[in-house]
Amino acid sequence: MYNCLRYIWLGGKDHMKSYFHKIKINLLTKKANPYSIMFHLVGIACIIWFLVRVLPKPDRIRYPCQQMSITFAASYIAFWGLLWGALFSGLAFWIKRVKYKTAVIIPILLITTILIFSVSSNVFATVYLREKDNFESWIPTSLDPIGVPSGAKPGRVVWVWNPDATRSELSGYWWYEENNNQEVLDSMMSQGIKNLAGANVEKQAWDVIFEYFNEKHGKGSITYKPGEKIAIKINLNNCWQTFSYISEDNDRDASPYVVKSLLKQLINVVGVDPSDITVYDASRRMANWFYNRLYYKSYPNLPLETEFPDIHYVDAYGAFPGREKVKASDVRVYFAEGTCEYRTLPTVVVEADYLINMPIMKRHPIQNGVTLSGKNFFGSWVETVAPVHSYHKSGLIMGNPTIQTDLLAYEHLGGKTLLYLGDGIFSTKVDHATIAKFDMYPFNGDWTNSLFFSQDPVAIDSVMFDFLFTEGTNPIEGSQNYLHQSAVPLSNIYDPEGDSVFLEESLGVHEHWDTTVDIFSSERYSGVSGKGIDFVAIHKDDASGEVIITQPKINYVYFNGKELLKLWNTIVFGPIDVKAEINNPVDFKKIDFYLDGELVFSDDKLPYVWSWNEKQSGIFTIKIVCYYGEGEKTSDMITLRKIY
Repeated sequence: MYNCLRYIWLGGKDHMKSYFHKIKINLLTKKANPYSIMFHLVGIACIIWFLVRVLPKPDRIRYPCQQMSITFAASYIAFWGLLWGALFSGLAFWIKRVKYKTAVIIPILLITTILIFSVSSNVFATVYLREKDNFESWIPTSLDPIGVPSGAKPGRVVWVWNPDATRSELSGYWWYEENNNQEVLDSMMSQGIKNLAGANVEKQAWDVIFEYFNEKHGKGSITYKPGEKIAIKINLNNCWQTFSYISEDNDRDASPYVVKSLLKQLINVVGVDPSDITVYDASRRMANWFYNRLYYKSYPNLPLETEFPDIHYVDAYGAFPGREKVKASDVRVYFAEGTCEYRTLPTVVVEADYLINMPIMKRHPIQNGVTLSGKNFFGSWVETVAPVHSYHKSGLIMGNPTIQTDLLAYEHLGGKTLLYLGDGIFSTKVDHATIAKFDMYPFNGDWTNSLFFSQDPVAIDSVMFDFLFTEGTNPIEGSQNYLHQSAVPLSNIYDPEGDSVFLEESLGVHEHWDTTVDIFSSERYSGVSGKGIDFVAIHKDDASGEVIITQPKINYVYFNGKELLKLWNTIVFGPIDVKAEINNPVDFKKIDFYLDGELVFSDDKLPYVWSWNEKQSGIFTIKIVCYYGEGEKTSDMITLRKIY
């Protein structure tokens, strides 16, 4: 801006005339670009939305819609900050060098400058709003395993899905008892354990799991012995605020009902004394909503009856009844890279004979990553987590060392883990907090209602990653770098014990599935014969094919067919391609597209798209109907507001 004003002043009248002619041409050629107007509208709307929602309740700053509004609002404020900063800097320089009477044209220059910057916002808005158009989508190579399968059944991952585990339409928060079917979850837990070990009886299955672990650690082929301690690492990552003990929200953290199903197995089947079990997250608070529903048989139903009173519940502060404060040991885990050299383990981890790692199948907002078994160990030290984030981010670049590999290889963490149990009852798509229904088969617009079981940490995370990626949550390629590193570790890099003995052996097998094969088929992965993931899927009989609208999505804003941001309603500016997808089609015939009950298009070949180009404004209902089999049909619909 300073150079522009200096050029106008020093160049004289002819230069000024030429310069304003260029501005006029710019205005005429770029005024038709709608992104400039949209840039201002979205910027102002996001600022208002942020102020209205966050000021009354600051916790909302973590909501996905607020994260989006902050990004747009900050960019808009930065744009005008640059404008006015440059403007006043240039004017200050100019006024010092001109006669007083010349200053009377300042208002003209001010208006001209604002026009220049408003038009230049075309460039800013176009680059910002179209940034993700330049994103190169990565397509995983399927059925190409790397690493060495591990576990009693090498590389086995059991996926148990049951749509009856939760209510499709929730009543209140997801963690309310009425939204979770404990009986179904208990059955899923039993099925998972038995299929993981390849046994027909729960006790025999647990014996197989323990015997494999103990033999691997040089203790011989022995099962669990009374008095041995088991620590269960849960994920309470969203309970980070000061008032997390008493506050309540719909953020996705550990499910008390899934943990309860596991505890029933350990106490009633394996025979573990409750006092030898610890449920912990060393870096977060264990909120009352979680603790009470685990501690009591049924909460808040009266009379309250305890179910697991003798179990140790350990968190970062121990500031509420029943919760113990984490204690530091003198044992450290050392990192291969990063500014944070090490972290200190709590006694609950060091003194445990076995660990059970319970990650949640969810996305993470940091550079489109994932939060699975590897990252779930972040809550297994006593210091704060923030200093390791730079190492975590660098590990999202393919080929770089990763902190997850340090943790999975460490003798007191991955080395002690008896079982990896993935909680996919409610999964997330856009971040680590917001639960979302999945469109892919067999979920068909329902909660994921899934549990995953494995003794191979690389295999189980590979499977959960594939679910997230196939759903379209768009994790970047680098977010599975730790799976490559853990399957085939870099030589002379990972020494988490700090004893100069580097990790050289594979921690498990990494592989991506074949999406052309039925999701319930063992051939989805290479299997035992292919030295890949041994995939076992349960409950195929409950699956059914459906048709869904994949664009536009519910509660998103679109401009000229481009998805802009998530909002409180579905709004479409300009033309848009309405896209449909069939989940597991059986004898598919065709798809009909209806607009407010009127048939507007039929399609019988991929991709199933109706281009809605007609200029219309108002509230509309789009319905799609899929015909298959012998006169059978399924449908989906969405109501939205369209502007032109």
